[in-house]
Amino acid sequence: MGVSSKRLVGWLRGPATGNSAMGVYGLVTAMVALFLTYSMVATVVVVVPLLSTTTIIVATIVVWVVMWAILDVLASRFLRETPT
Repeated sequence: MGVSSKRLVGWLRGPATGNSAMGVYGLVTAMVALFLTYSMVATVVVVVPLLSTTTIIVATIVVWVVMWAILDVLASRFLRETPT
């Protein structure tokens, strides 16, 4: 009862592999990453207490955009149909 890689990739293709979907996946990934590393991030940003919230928000946005770009490139290479 193995699943072939062609069938798995066929299942992954679809409307949930567009640019906006990758943005949502990137946002979820960034939020999970921030949640898992919050104590470390809070320890680092306490150096500048006046701007600590701004630093956390900017770090979250940077991680989100980077993850969005990485996921979009990976999806365009491996999941989306290539024109023939």
